[in-house]
Amino acid sequence: MDRDQPVRLGPTIVLVAPVTPELIDAFVREQFPAAAASGNRCVSVGYRTATARWTFDPGQLRPGGYISGPVQFSLADAALWFAVFTEIGLQPMAVTSHMSINFLRPALGDDLLASARLLKVGRAGLFGEIRLWVGDDSERLVALASGTYVAPAGP
Repeated sequence: MDRDQPVRLGPTIVLVAPVTPELIDAFVREQFPAAAASGNRCVSVGYRTATARWTFDPGQLRPGGYISGPVQFSLADAALWFAVFTEIGLQPMAVTSHMSINFLRPALGDDLLASARLLKVGRAGLFGEIRLWVGDDSERLVALASGTYVAPAGP
């Protein structure tokens, strides 16, 4: 189930539209071009969930062909940010207040994916978990992360 999000077209006209991966990617390109340039993109959203993909780039690998920790951390953070959008809408100032990651095994040889799920949505923050894997094997995790986002104060 997707959440509907208000889209303001002027001072009084508000449409309700679902947050989609395409809207998220366009929003990130406009609001945070460096994040978009890193190769991370949103591939799916659902109720309090999002999946992000980092497209394999040999130029960003560590020696030995390993997908680096910073690439994995960045994708985990992006996936959680995208999941936050499913709850509060496209808010550029939803910011990470805490992120922790555990690397479980080497990440090698294919696109990296991260699936985030919000576990708690409160006034003080949104807490979620992020599962990361390589290629098609979502059961063989390479990392597990958790984090908290703080949403901007309402009007």
